[in-house]
Amino acid sequence: MAKLDFYFSPGACSLATHICLEEAGATFTPKPTYTRKGQTRTPEYLALNPKGKVPMLGVDGHMLTENTAIITYLNRSYPNAKLLPVGDALKEAEALAFVAWCASGVHPVMSRFFGPQNFCDLPDSADNVKSLAAKATAGNFALIEKALGTKDWVFGDWSAADAYIFVFYNWASKLGLDLAAYPNYAKHAERMKQRPAVQRALAREAEAMAAMDKAA
Repeated sequence: MAKLDFYFSPGACSLATHICLEEAGATFTPKPTYTRKGQTRTPEYLALNPKGKVPMLGVDGHMLTENTAIITYLNRSYPNAKLLPVGDALKEAEALAFVAWCASGVHPVMSRFFGPQNFCDLPDSADNVKSLAAKATAGNFALIEKALGTKDWVFGDWSAADAYIFVFYNWASKLGLDLAAYPNYAKHAERMKQRPAVQRALAREAEAMAAMDKAA
């Protein structure tokens, strides 16, 4: 198999790929890269990824970016892990569409909570930016709740879609958003925490976060 180097920031959206790597049973070298410390904006990192973001997966030295692309690569490289539905081209495409929506629809909205000044730099605008983000996130979470329905996982069997929405539930919990309207989503988060792959990814990220705090 290819030599994999995984660049991630603890708590960031890269957790989705992190979980998928663990679910796939991939052997990889973790490369904690802390967005909070500006490590994705250094000349060294930008030389590898001009976008200045995580995740990034080095595949035999070739740098692959974007959760959706990395998940697609892992799905094809580790087919036994079934990171996307198999045996039905339409269902696979629907799952990939869901993952893409997570990246392009849910994530950008929630980013407003963490950097409201990046969306509006008018004086005293941060609260308004966050309020609008909360309304849009509520709409997105309602779609996730509907997609889950009474199922354990979004597409029946576990898939990368479940890894991605787990990231958002964690963010919402830490932000103190009202999640009472999403009981199925809450149960999903608890099921995710019981998966060994998720536990390994979370433990590695917690260890990396502790190392970052200690070095600060």
